[in-house]
Amino acid sequence: MGEYDRAKVVPASLKASELRACLVCGLLKTFKQFEEDGCENCRFLKLETDEDLVEKCTTSNFNGIISMMRPEKSWVARWRRITGPNKRRPAAGCYAVAVYGRLPGEIISRLEDKNIRYRPLDLIHQ
Repeated sequence: MGEYDRAKVVPASLKASELRACLVCGLLKTFKQFEEDGCENCRFLKLETDEDLVEKCTTSNFNGIISMMRPEKSWVARWRRITGPNKRRPAAGCYAVAVYGRLPGEIISRLEDKNIRYRPLDLIHQ
């Protein structure tokens, strides 16, 4: 697998009003993109084709956009703690600088049952 063979995610729109951030990794996409393709970093959420899960696991409440082609080599990615869950390499794409909100308790419980550690990105409530 070459350096550029991993997923690259480009939001279908860059209008903040149309973007949502994944509450687990901060990846930015439109609601429709999350519904159609899920989150490339968080496949375990199984967002694709589930409108209710997209609503629960993403938020429109975020600030700023970071665009990265090589997140594994980016100091901004390290500063913002943008890594895929369980230390996997994240997809190249656009990420929120700050995300506000948390996953619902029932989804956190499901992740814990699968031994997936949820580290909230919401820095206000930490």
